[in-house]
Amino acid sequence: MGSIAIVGLERDASGALDARSGERLGSADVVVVPTEALASAVAGLAPGVRVVTFASLGVPGRAGAAEVVEALIGLAAEGDVVLASAGYPFVRDGVVAGLLARTAAGVDVFPVVSPLQVLMLALDIDTTADLEIVDAGVIGSAELSRDAHLIVTGVENPIVARAVAERLRDLYPPEHTVVLAGCLSGEGFDLRPATVAVLEAGEVVCRDAALYVPPSRLAPPGGFDELVRIIAVLRGPDGCPWDREQTHASLGSHLIEEAYETLAAIESGDPRALTDELGDLLLQIVLHAEIGSGEGTFSIDDVVAAITTKIRRRHPHIFGSAVADTPEEVTRHWDAIKRDERPDAGVLGEVPAGLPALMRAQKISRRAAGVGFEWETLDDVWSKVHEEIEELKDAERGTPEAAAELGDLLFTIVNVARHLGIDSEAALRETCARFTRRFEHMETAAASAERPLGDLQPHEWEILWERAKDDESAAAGGQGQ
Repeated sequence: MGSIAIVGLERDASGALDARSGERLGSADVVVVPTEALASAVAGLAPGVRVVTFASLGVPGRAGAAEVVEALIGLAAEGDVVLASAGYPFVRDGVVAGLLARTAAGVDVFPVVSPLQVLMLALDIDTTADLEIVDAGVIGSAELSRDAHLIVTGVENPIVARAVAERLRDLYPPEHTVVLAGCLSGEGFDLRPATVAVLEAGEVVCRDAALYVPPSRLAPPGGFDELVRIIAVLRGPDGCPWDREQTHASLGSHLIEEAYETLAAIESGDPRALTDELGDLLLQIVLHAEIGSGEGTFSIDDVVAAITTKIRRRHPHIFGSAVADTPEEVTRHWDAIKRDERPDAGVLGEVPAGLPALMRAQKISRRAAGVGFEWETLDDVWSKVHEEIEELKDAERGTPEAAAELGDLLFTIVNVARHLGIDSEAALRETCARFTRRFEHMETAAASAERPLGDLQPHEWEILWERAKDDESAAAGGQGQ
């Protein structure tokens, strides 16, 4: 493919055409001009060169940039092309940008006095908009905005270009497109599209160049849009073999695991651990959305739209005319709305069967109580607990009846917790964690005494257990249990 140059035919104060422009016209295989009048002028400036007009190429006089670009690309397939224009050299807004998007060979521009000027003119940058011009030597300490047009001057060589790219990586994804305006050996200027990653890799040869970085409207690297993009890459044809083979079903266990690890991070009180685990959980959601997108069933936008709609619908006291001044009233509204959404599901129909049994018992008991199936007082619940204990004691050990009675007792205990305002799942998890800490304390103490745990007598176990409780209480500032 031949080169493409844009040459302005403006004259200097003496009426002479810039010498560099004349040389480029004369070296072209074909010169494209907007009008017949300009064709005659170019023929006089570059005798023997083929000159064609927009009309002869089938491009209307009021054609947009896309049609001009298409015509120039077609001619460049056969040789070097010059687009000539009287006065302002960039004929139509968007022509240079369109050419840069279509050809990796770049675009040469004549005549201009500096790379900064060629960028300002060629890319039609609105100087009334947010525009930052920064020298490459100070870009490391400059405060940059991703939403502004950015021009970096003084990109003298590939080493400087790499240093600039490293700073840009703080704000832009590696594939973010940039335009480099560099000096040609014949004193013209070359416009060449690249990416932040290409600059950083030192793959662009530049000399005394200026760099244009267009605004980025996407979330910064590490933002949600970037996460979605990364997952799409992992699931793509050249992506990760593991990620490509995953399905909704294969990821199910991972989703549960990440949810429990997130819960453990919440209980740890460590914000950094919670941040990390929430990221893992979000990864699972985006993976499922990307699988849905690949299957053509749903996308991440559908997921976001669905939850946004649901939240608005289930908060009529915020987004509608309903009134709910207490958390209990909010819960009643919420449950009523959910029943209206699935009128055939029944009161307990939306309680997922796959929940852990204790968590499911909580939800079932709360839903049942919400429609009136409830003990009148806490004492009534305690009476039921004692009744279930007696029935369990009377059942034959190891029988289905004993298992059923144990289940009844556990379910009733869940109702006690509900009446006391206690989350049964959280309470039992904390008990498990507390027991684990104390047992590990005993293991350490036994090991220090060179006593295998299995050799300890009951009274020794009790001593170690009480010591573990005392040490835990002291470590917590006396708040033992």
